[in-house]
Amino acid sequence: MQKVTKAVIPAAGLGTRFLPITKAVPKPMLSVLDKPTIQYIAEELLSVGIEDVIIVVSPGSDVIEKHFGRADALEQRLLEDGKTKLYEIAKQTRRFNVTFVEQKVANGLAGAILCAEPYVGDQPFALLLGDELLHAENGQTPCIKRLVDVYEKTGKSVIATMEVFGDDVSKYGNVGVGDETDGIITVNGIVEKPSVNDALSNYAIIGRYVLSGEVMGRLKNLKPRNNEIYLTDVLDDLTRENKLLASCFEGERFDVGDKFGYIRANVEFALRSDEIKEQTAQYIKELAKGL
Repeated sequence: MQKVTKAVIPAAGLGTRFLPITKAVPKPMLSVLDKPTIQYIAEELLSVGIEDVIIVVSPGSDVIEKHFGRADALEQRLLEDGKTKLYEIAKQTRRFNVTFVEQKVANGLAGAILCAEPYVGDQPFALLLGDELLHAENGQTPCIKRLVDVYEKTGKSVIATMEVFGDDVSKYGNVGVGDETDGIITVNGIVEKPSVNDALSNYAIIGRYVLSGEVMGRLKNLKPRNNEIYLTDVLDDLTRENKLLASCFEGERFDVGDKFGYIRANVEFALRSDEIKEQTAQYIKELAKGL
């Protein structure tokens, strides 16, 4: 069984829901507290020891490359000033072996994944979407580790899933579920953002996957629909061959591609911060009195 040693992070979206800030700042560089969302996502990979990361960016996203690159003058100054803690924080941004590739044609998620094909080839890979943060507390298994463990145990592609209800069903790729063993769910169908009446179940696909090496080849053979190619088309094909599994996850998911979700993530992470959690909690209590 091939080990999962590579990860792909699509980060080429225009971020129009966050205009005007995303006119100049790529959405993956919007921060939750003092760290850009894309760094949180990359750090999820530390739980499985993946350091080879392919980040798919839009043209002109040099600031993301700068963030993950060296900053010798800054680091030297921090050391000279005895600011070793800040030096370690700055150094953490370059712990990964990052390859950047541009998505020059806006043809959807599958198109972004295919941009990474020269670096992934026919190897299995983790796929982490940039609009979602998955936070696991101490003692909980990080979502991506759970998926890698399932893949390396079964050899089958595996997607993260969660239950949604009401109108939220239509916001996500939808999973038809079969048997479940030890939290591993057999998937018997996939449909992209169905109406509530057409949904296969209450289970939604969220932005964490571990995909087998054959997926890249299948993506290359896809025919576009509405000028896009869809990963869900390949996933649905895998279900017909009993090659796709799903797993729920421990911890909490934050949709930082949504304005309220982004604010919620900042509040929640502030309440977990050793530096400012007490101030934040006190501020929220005082603010609540006036609501």
